[in-house]
Amino acid sequence: MLNKVTIKNHQLLAVPQGINKLAALKNKIEIPIQNVVGASIDTGILNDSKGLRAPGTSLPGYWAGSFKKDGEESFFNIKRENKPVVIQLKNEKYTRLI
Repeated sequence: MLNKVTIKNHQLLAVPQGINKLAALKNKIEIPIQNVVGASIDTGILNDSKGLRAPGTSLPGYWAGSFKKDGEESFFNIKRENKPVVIQLKNEKYTRLI
């Protein structure tokens, strides 16, 4: 498991697990639940350009950390063989968590 995602006290909490914390350069991300717009599975996102890594890890088949593209910032922590869950956000630093 790359991430553990839970909802507690009206907060969505995404926590990279194990060594992935180092690659993602994040211990956790907390988002007020009212700023979560939706979630979906999007396998196509793994084939799209991620944008500029700032900061994070980008290895063949593994992306972790912050990526900026077209004026938006996304947080990735995903391997190609995993099914990507995309959480859409509003009024936050990140526009989505993958």
